[in-house]
Amino acid sequence: MKTEAIQRHDQRRTVLGPVGIGAASGAVGGYVLKYAYPITADEKNTDEYVKVMNKINKQKTEYNFRTEKYIDSIKAKPKTSLAEDEFVKMFDGMKEGDHVGAAKIRKAITNLQNKKPAEVLEFKRICKASSEIADQTAKQCINAYNLVTKHIRPTSFFLITGAVVGAIIALVNDILKTDVKK
Repeated sequence: MKTEAIQRHDQRRTVLGPVGIGAASGAVGGYVLKYAYPITADEKNTDEYVKVMNKINKQKTEYNFRTEKYIDSIKAKPKTSLAEDEFVKMFDGMKEGDHVGAAKIRKAITNLQNKKPAEVLEFKRICKASSEIADQTAKQCINAYNLVTKHIRPTSFFLITGAVVGAIIALVNDILKTDVKK
């Protein structure tokens, strides 16, 4: 009799262990989901988000410290081409926030065609390279702000939801588990 009671006691198992582990792993999954879940339309429609995105996109075409840095890198070359000189001249006298207009670009292309037509393609390549750098910088800023937006999300919601889902999955898994005796 005594051994039978001990065997029955050993066969009993509790559901709290697997459910606790499921809840903990679900909470971790919920926290990961906080950052993995993409920005929603509601988050994109907030006034602050729209204002920041407009500012980032506006800065792509403005004269700023990044533009000045790019121009200084061209000026630092020991020998510059005519196309590089025309590109630098486009920005002469510009202040923070000014834009290069299409008229200035057309004027620079016309000057190059009159002086040395072969340099027009080089000028366009330089303009394209500067635009690509501006686009890459804007993309980095947008990605950083999206991460900030995700960080603002309420952590408790994702933790609790993840824990509940994990616990339910663990409970269902424990209920469906069958012990096979041989």
